[in-house]
Amino acid sequence: MKTAAATAPGAGPAAAGRRRAVLLRRICIGIMLLATLEFVVATTGVQILNLPRSTDFATYYLAGAQALDGLSPYDTAAIAERGYAMGFEHEQFPFLYPPAFALAMQPLSRFSYPRARQIWMLVATWALLAALVCTVQLLRHQAKLLGLQEPTRTWIVLAAFFPAALNSTSVHNDIRAGSVGILLYLALLLVAAGLVVRSRWLTGTALALATLLKLTPVLLILYAAWRRNRAGAGIAIALLMCTVVGAWLHWGWQIMPEYARALLDAVGREYPRPMNQSLDAALSRLLLPSAQVAAPFDLPRIKQVLAFLLTGVIVAATLYSLRPRRRHPGLLPVELGYVVLALLLIMKITWLHTLTAMLFVWPFLMLPILRAAERGARWALPAGLWACFGFLLSSAHIPVLWQGLRAGAASLFISVHVVGLLILWFVARTVLQREEDIC
Repeated sequence: MKTAAATAPGAGPAAAGRRRAVLLRRICIGIMLLATLEFVVATTGVQILNLPRSTDFATYYLAGAQALDGLSPYDTAAIAERGYAMGFEHEQFPFLYPPAFALAMQPLSRFSYPRARQIWMLVATWALLAALVCTVQLLRHQAKLLGLQEPTRTWIVLAAFFPAALNSTSVHNDIRAGSVGILLYLALLLVAAGLVVRSRWLTGTALALATLLKLTPVLLILYAAWRRNRAGAGIAIALLMCTVVGAWLHWGWQIMPEYARALLDAVGREYPRPMNQSLDAALSRLLLPSAQVAAPFDLPRIKQVLAFLLTGVIVAATLYSLRPRRRHPGLLPVELGYVVLALLLIMKITWLHTLTAMLFVWPFLMLPILRAAERGARWALPAGLWACFGFLLSSAHIPVLWQGLRAGAASLFISVHVVGLLILWFVARTVLQREEDIC
């Protein structure tokens, strides 16, 4: 005998709709798991057995060895000498990270280089998996905050994001270089989560971690304070000061001036290499001939003026968009991503693997756009298409290292990832300006 609920009008279609939703969610989760398995086996599994050439991690390892011996990690000649003694055929990049980073590398420097490299690769892989789990949790929370009517759309976004992120050029380059992009991705996700749930300890700890991995995120401490998480900003500053004291105790007071000199020396140079995807590097490849790229024009003064003006425009526009003292919590990950994109654009050096840090931008950008579409906003469809196109350009495996692109007008193609960053920055700005259509 059928119950009244079973025979009620619409009960059948509603149940069928729920079954379709469950099936779609399972399919999406299956895609996510398969993409993760493929990455662990085909990327980490292969690279860990056939270690890539020595790049960023070699510098970290040698800086840790310097710290272990009580020597400065900012002594470029000493690091090069250590590298040659270990059999490296080329000088390593200068160490441009905070002193505490070198202190943290001391345990790894006690291992042989190949073993330390393998451990670092495993750490990066686990950090990436943790970041993906955090992305799932925070994205679902964002969907609830925004009131997204179709929860299955969250899973569709995740099913598209996992394969794209795990196979992105930034992630693959980060794994091969042994850099910190993946760790930054995780740290910035935790900052976003801390801002959304208003956790001062999570925000502060994540901000301190991000700043120790790369100095530029120190500016995000000011952003956190502006977004009414002053306690988190204070915790970040306190933790960073503790690391400074630790560096003083280990090396003496002179270590901080040495670090400052290393940064100033780096800022004063040009970095037109194809791997550098900052706005400054794109202008250098266009207007400043070098040994790396034969630019189509030789206009160094114009390059400097344009770099100054465009940086000023990005900074001014970004600050202008941050004017509202209150922001819907569902849009805070978008706003954080907007600021991170601006920082990546205006930095002197934004290596291709550093773009891993902004992977979280696209999924958190898509949900507000989908919510705006549910509410009938006409701008949502083009914004969504542009967001997907920007993510493609910023993350796809585009052959920017081809030798044929290093001369004349073809060199413009090298900066395609910069174009992707600019597009995502513009779309994020649009979303933030249309908050009333979303929330």
